[in-house]
Parts: sequence; structure tokens; C-alpha cells
Amino acid sequence: VISNGIFKSVEHRVVANSGRERISAAFFCNPKTDVPIGPAPDLVSNERPARYVSMTFDEYRLFIRQVGPRGKCQVESLKKRPTLDKVDGP
Repeated sequence: VISNGIFKSVEHRVVANSGRERISAAFFCNPKTDVPIGPAPDLVSNERPARYVSMTFDEYRLFIRQVGPRGKCQVESLKKRPTLDKVDGP
């Protein structure tokens, strides 16, 4: 979202070895709830308009709770639509 679609992420996949123990560690970094999240202004122009809806982190968390986790589809649902400025939801 921040890169306005310029940088692509990859799917994370783990192939576990059933004969060995595996340990995973998760790290989360959450901004303040009222911080707006959207395409970086330097990456938006007339030639490359914003592709994603801006929202606060609280709005994003509510959105995730409403639609549930959907992997890469989650980012796709944040894309702007030609006539709508809202995200896809239930």
C-alpha cells in the first residue's frame, strides 16, 4: 500500500522437515491507532495516481476483523475503485 503498488511482496511458504523440530518467531510493529496509512505522497503523481485507499491503523484493524485474513487478497481489497473511495467489505 505504501509503495502504491511499485514494490511487490512475495508469498511466504515454509516446507517443514517432519523429522526435525521447527521453531517460528513472529514480530509485529503496530503504529499508533490514529496514524494514517496510504500511498507515500512521493510515489503518487498525475501519471501514477494513488491505487489504494488511505485509512487509519484503527480503520485497517476493523477492516481486517470484518473481512477476515485473506493473504495477498487483503491488499487487493484495499485498492481504489473508479467510483468508490471505500474498501471492499462485507
